[in-house]
Amino acid sequence: MKQALLSFAFLTYSIISVAQTNPNKTPSDNQLKTGLDSLVDQTVSTFMNNSARVGLSIGIIKDGKPYLYNYGSTSRDKQELPTSNTVYELASITKTFGSTLLAKAVVDKKIGLKDDIRKYLKEEYPNFNYNGTPITVVNLANLTSGLPNWMPEKDLFSKANPDSIHYILDSVHRKYSKLDFYRDLHQVTLKVAPGTMARHCNTAAQLLGHMMETVYQSPFDQLLKTHFVEPLKMKNTLLIKPGKQPVQMAKGYDGKGRIMPVIDWEDLQVAASIASTSADMLKYMAFQLNEANEAVKLSHQPTFGKLEDGAIALNWKVKQAGNSKRSISHTGGSLGFSSYMVFYPESNSGIVLLSNEAAQSTQGELIALSEKIIKP
Repeated sequence: MKQALLSFAFLTYSIISVAQTNPNKTPSDNQLKTGLDSLVDQTVSTFMNNSARVGLSIGIIKDGKPYLYNYGSTSRDKQELPTSNTVYELASITKTFGSTLLAKAVVDKKIGLKDDIRKYLKEEYPNFNYNGTPITVVNLANLTSGLPNWMPEKDLFSKANPDSIHYILDSVHRKYSKLDFYRDLHQVTLKVAPGTMARHCNTAAQLLGHMMETVYQSPFDQLLKTHFVEPLKMKNTLLIKPGKQPVQMAKGYDGKGRIMPVIDWEDLQVAASIASTSADMLKYMAFQLNEANEAVKLSHQPTFGKLEDGAIALNWKVKQAGNSKRSISHTGGSLGFSSYMVFYPESNSGIVLLSNEAAQSTQGELIALSEKIIKP
């Protein structure tokens, strides 16, 4: 469970607004008029045939054309069909926004991927090296920094009831500030050389996000607005702040149907706290599909691993999908939301799936769902 936790012209969307009325089917706005409609419905029906499921919003770009579908409900309390403007936590997909900013900073010659990260930190961190090998900027973006997955670096779970882990995380991080984060980084000891081993790392994404604030001399919420929300017209995309949830946000649940806290923690905001909608994420995906943009293209370049096995670019996973085509993807899992985005630049296609439920298996099932609907 710990591992799971954590420009383009405006598109004219094909949005369907009539919900299905068959009481035996999951509520949906899919009108079942095309082959794609039927494929989506058949596949999603299997996914939703699980008592843990609540709601699901899907955005698809197929051969350059956009489609939107919604299933289930925004809440367990009452039946309210999601729409293309229903807001979900993106969780770790947030990391791709920070790495796209990094790519832009590299293109603009504000930072170098091979730079020692200490060049952009205000305090001295002599511990940020392993036998003379320092942590570089690219190590933060390709999961090879050697930093611990979570800060504070302490055992919070070994003696905990598994049902309490969500609440332990929330109670710890709700009181854990950005200053605490930087203070505790002084106590980190690297156990492997940076650049030699890839593993999930929220800490690296946090550092990268904060470094982008330093490089651009602007807070992350303003960077999100300036570089994504305004130019891409992502009107319902935002950085969640403590106590400030958007009105149209779905309620998030764990696999047992318990309503979960949102990740609005100060220390983890830049790594996991962007919230968005299926309509907005289609615009983001269209932006990512446009590799004529130098920053976008750079963010997709493999920096660790092999394409045939799944390489890591700048936070994106890049894999050879056959016939010289690539899949570029990222998952997201918070306490109560699961998400997945994958796209194929060579075929100008992709899919984003947003769910307000986070069981251990949900992310894997979203990946399987995407593979049945969209192929390279």
